[in-house]
Amino acid sequence: MIKKIFLLTTVLFFNVVSYSQDVLSVIAKETCECLDAKKGKSDNFTGDELKTAVGLCMIKSYSDHMSEFKGDEKVKFGDKEGMTRLGEAVGVKMLETCPNMILELGKGSQKDVETEEEDAFVTGEVTDIKSEQFLTLQIKDKNGRSYSLLLLDYFDTASLLTNNEIKKKDKLKVSYTEIELFDTKAKEFRYFKILTKLEKQ
Repeated sequence: MIKKIFLLTTVLFFNVVSYSQDVLSVIAKETCECLDAKKGKSDNFTGDELKTAVGLCMIKSYSDHMSEFKGDEKVKFGDKEGMTRLGEAVGVKMLETCPNMILELGKGSQKDVETEEEDAFVTGEVTDIKSEQFLTLQIKDKNGRSYSLLLLDYFDTASLLTNNEIKKKDKLKVSYTEIELFDTKAKEFRYFKILTKLEKQ
């Protein structure tokens, strides 16, 4: 996480140089102070609440200091890209003033990504297990839909398959992710379901 934030700030630095540095520092300081005040009034100041607060505090400070920006540096509130660039520039300055707050924001974003990327799953009955180039598990759900899932990576319960502990007609809950691979038979790229977890029912 620290490495990602460092790389992010390195990239964003090149956006910062186009703005007046003094006023950015002031906005960053006031945004941090505003966030501290809001945090003191909330028991659960994380995630979406923190993101919203950052935006509100930053906009409030920018509104107070808009006249200090040069003509070509001013950003209209309806300019989404412009406001994003300004937010990134202020965010870099906030790393100097309240780095812990930025780290909290980064952790919250990481959790959001992990939630969004939670693996899909299906529950059904094993219809076949094929051992070819890759081990393939075939199952059918309660609606009669069939799934073919490849075992490509190690995970905690992969041994259920590799040790032949799963048989035809066993009831399973399987989690999977989808990746695009080249199908040598079809001679084209297509999506394959890749096993990430196995649970006997």
